[in-house]
Amino acid sequence: MTPNYYPKSPTHVPKKLTKLPFSYQLKASLAVLSILLFFILYSILICTIGYLVWYAFSYPMGSINKITVLLKAGAIAGAVMLLLFTLKFVLKLKNHTPSNRIKLDQKNHPNLWNFIHQICNETGAPNPKSIYADPDVNAYVSYNNMWLSLIFPVKKDLTIGLGLISCLNLSEFKAVMSHEFGHFAQRSMKIGSYIISANTIIHDMIFSRDKWDEALEQWRASDIRVSIAAWIITPVIWLIRQVLNLFYQFLNIMYSLLSREMEFNADKVAIHTSGSEAIIASLFKLNDGFTLWNTTIQHAYLAAQKKIYVENLYTHHTIAVRKASEAQKEIINNLPADIRGGKKYFSAAENSKVNMYASHPPNNLREDNAKTPYIHCEEDNRSPWILFDSKEAIQQKMTQLIYSQYLQKRPTDFVSEKAFEAFITAENQGKELLEEYHHTFENRYLHIPSMDRLQQETYKIAENNSYSLTVLKEELVLLMKPIKEIEELLLKARQISEGTTKENQFSFNGIRYNKKNLQEGYTLLLEQREKLFNESFIDWDTRFCAYHLLLAKQANTTDKLIQLYKQHTVLSTIYRAISRTKGFILQELQVLQSKEDILQSEISGFQLKINQLIQSLNTEIKELDHLTFTPLPNIETAQELKEAIIEKGRFREEIGPIFDNGGFSRIINALETAMVHCQRIDQKSIGKILSYHKELQISPTPN
Repeated sequence: MTPNYYPKSPTHVPKKLTKLPFSYQLKASLAVLSILLFFILYSILICTIGYLVWYAFSYPMGSINKITVLLKAGAIAGAVMLLLFTLKFVLKLKNHTPSNRIKLDQKNHPNLWNFIHQICNETGAPNPKSIYADPDVNAYVSYNNMWLSLIFPVKKDLTIGLGLISCLNLSEFKAVMSHEFGHFAQRSMKIGSYIISANTIIHDMIFSRDKWDEALEQWRASDIRVSIAAWIITPVIWLIRQVLNLFYQFLNIMYSLLSREMEFNADKVAIHTSGSEAIIASLFKLNDGFTLWNTTIQHAYLAAQKKIYVENLYTHHTIAVRKASEAQKEIINNLPADIRGGKKYFSAAENSKVNMYASHPPNNLREDNAKTPYIHCEEDNRSPWILFDSKEAIQQKMTQLIYSQYLQKRPTDFVSEKAFEAFITAENQGKELLEEYHHTFENRYLHIPSMDRLQQETYKIAENNSYSLTVLKEELVLLMKPIKEIEELLLKARQISEGTTKENQFSFNGIRYNKKNLQEGYTLLLEQREKLFNESFIDWDTRFCAYHLLLAKQANTTDKLIQLYKQHTVLSTIYRAISRTKGFILQELQVLQSKEDILQSEISGFQLKINQLIQSLNTEIKELDHLTFTPLPNIETAQELKEAIIEKGRFREEIGPIFDNGGFSRIINALETAMVHCQRIDQKSIGKILSYHKELQISPTPN
């Protein structure tokens, strides 16, 4: 008997639920007209330039001399260069095939294929040519050959991200797949292919700088008698690019309008097979699933630095989802009831974090669309993994792909599931204490003063019997208030930029910022937050550390806490030095680039300064060898600490012309990576300090 893995469909569905509304048909028509207009004008451009080429070859020279020969050659060369400019995209035509996919053939995955075939039968969509799996929280439909799809009825492929599967139940998975097959059934999907093709042509002509541009540059740099034609066609190229840029923007506006309607219609198809609740619940759950999957990949990356590998990363993603599910269920249970039916998941404009939905309409509008009308459907809470025959094998194969393509590792030895979970547990150690202090330490340095200053502060606190941890936390709430206000404005600025809020401006310090000066306002907010972090918290940090040092004195464990403070100070010094070095290099680069003429001696001097800064950083990191190191979670030795900052424990010193051989980019990338690593180490060190503070808070004071 064949098992039934197909969830029940709604029993009462309006006949016209998936009928295309007039707004959809209107926007599809406008998109088609815009494409036709582009290709007509593009054809006219090619024919005009083609005629110029013919005329350049065929016009009579009259008397033959140096001038007429140069004019003839220049006319031919200029016309041919213009023709190549309009056709150069043809030389770059490629059918992009993602390399991070595994094909799921029908023979080895019959249950999944049967499930997909049933969705196709229910939605009226054509069956996919192939089904692929990729590693992420993802699902999408694509032509297996976009360029051929412009002419022939090419079949489409379905790609399912394995990271998606642990996040949803079977009904929600059916809804997500039905949404994708809603696109399969849309004829307007081909409009998207034409617009993408037109954009590829225009983008190459406007923005790409390749060998054609190099040839034109070299031609202009030659003798004026030879280069005059190059100088004549240069403004023509500029004019063509400006006109095409307008078309580029126009086409994308038309497609974005149509795309919105396509997504709403695809959601209706999902509702037709799975009801209103499943597709909206999946949107809600996938945000957390996306975050948890990224965290799983981050853990794999960090573990790989210690040569710790696991055969199946999806086991740990599933564990993370399961741990988070209780809190998620509680959140869903506490959501307000929607008068239309079910729960009210989204109350304001919010775009999905998940890449597959990042360009879709805001979630609250999708919820409104899904519940107009509300369609009830019985929920199937089984896991979609039941559709995958030999799921362990496909998960392990995808894990190997992640290691090789994402992390550039090829492991052969693996630890147990238990050992990898122990690594994850250690990595998360202390995070709950960071939350206890309103996340104040997550975006700033912990300012630990000198031991003399700390001792002085302990005497003051000892004399003030009313001073306590409660008072410290109350002070922190007041200090964090302006920070939180700025962070709310930062969020609003991002929402205005993304178009996910009805508001179009915000005010700060009496000045209004809208889309025209949004970046200026956003930068000012970041600078003000950084200023508050650097100036407003110094005294509080001093009292905070001194208060716990006093507790340590009372418990006769001063040495341990002082060692933690000293170690953190050293780590913060390295973190700040790396940050300053990157900032200085980029600032000096900007100064050099602003000059009209740069002397070779200035470039050489800049390179020498960069090498000196890198050597200085390596010296600071080497000093860790002399540190009495207190182990941190997943960092047991000073050597591991150095390697946790930068690969092999030191920055690579580039040689040769670094601005030509890629050395400069490698230096900047290394500094950026080291800053991310230092942020992780900083949080571990603070977590270690807070954990010991917690011990001191609950330990009895000796008589």
